[in-house]
Amino acid sequence: MAQIESFATVPLQAPINSYLYLEYSDDEDLQAFVASQNALAQSYLTWFNQTPLALYTAPAVSGPLLDWTAQGIYDISRPVLSTEASTVIAGYDSAAYNTIAYDAASYLSSGSAITANDDIYKRVMTWNMYRGDGQYFTMGWMKNRINRFLNGPNGTDYTVQENPPSITVSGTVFTVTAYAGDIYTALQLAYANGYLSFPFQYTMSFLALVFLNDGGVLQMTSVSDYPLSDYGLAAGAVWYNGGTVAVVPGVTPNPSAPPVYFAGLTAPGLLSLGGGNLPFNDPANNGQLWNNAGLICISAG
Repeated sequence: MAQIESFATVPLQAPINSYLYLEYSDDEDLQAFVASQNALAQSYLTWFNQTPLALYTAPAVSGPLLDWTAQGIYDISRPVLSTEASTVIAGYDSAAYNTIAYDAASYLSSGSAITANDDIYKRVMTWNMYRGDGQYFTMGWMKNRINRFLNGPNGTDYTVQENPPSITVSGTVFTVTAYAGDIYTALQLAYANGYLSFPFQYTMSFLALVFLNDGGVLQMTSVSDYPLSDYGLAAGAVWYNGGTVAVVPGVTPNPSAPPVYFAGLTAPGLLSLGGGNLPFNDPANNGQLWNNAGLICISAG
């Protein structure tokens, strides 16, 4: 009877060792050779047990091995994230006079292109191959994939109910709003370069939530999960006040609290930290945040 394969069965942990015939057992060189052969066979078996090639999210599947696995098993090549744009000027009346010589052609390109690292490569693979969301395009299907791409390191799964991206729809255009960052930029470039499976009938556009230094005042380009008023918020919490970020009064700053700087500041980080420990007066420390009567400002030093 054929044995039914089961994932509950532990793989073979040790190979069947080779051995010397008894008459050669007193030969130290041959004994060393056999011991070395058995150790090498064990190392191969251990590697295969720890590196299941089909499981591309495994840490051991990286670099050239990841390329070999992704292309050989899944036919997905490593993405090239390009911002390049090309312009061709050729033909009569295609450009203003004196732009190029008469009856000539000009080819112009600008931008840059980088090869995706292993992390982004695996996120792209998970976007294209994840089957748990079903095979039909829905708003949930789209939110799950975006959320998984943004939050699942090395293509790992993610509890998509947490921190869903904001998506609005106008006709056939789906506008995604999320916090700016390297992964969000990679998502946009992977989509723009055609590496993400997406229904051809629809188009994605992207908005990034970023902080700006507007003359010393902290501003946010848009809002996602920030409160829109201070109603019901605890003292020291932050909220979105029509483009600026405000602090709910009622907390005396701890003078020993570490300073918070504009450089490297993220919207989720500030929302989690709050503004209760921001100093009430300009600290005269370039880039440090301070609480200017409830309005978060940035010191000019």
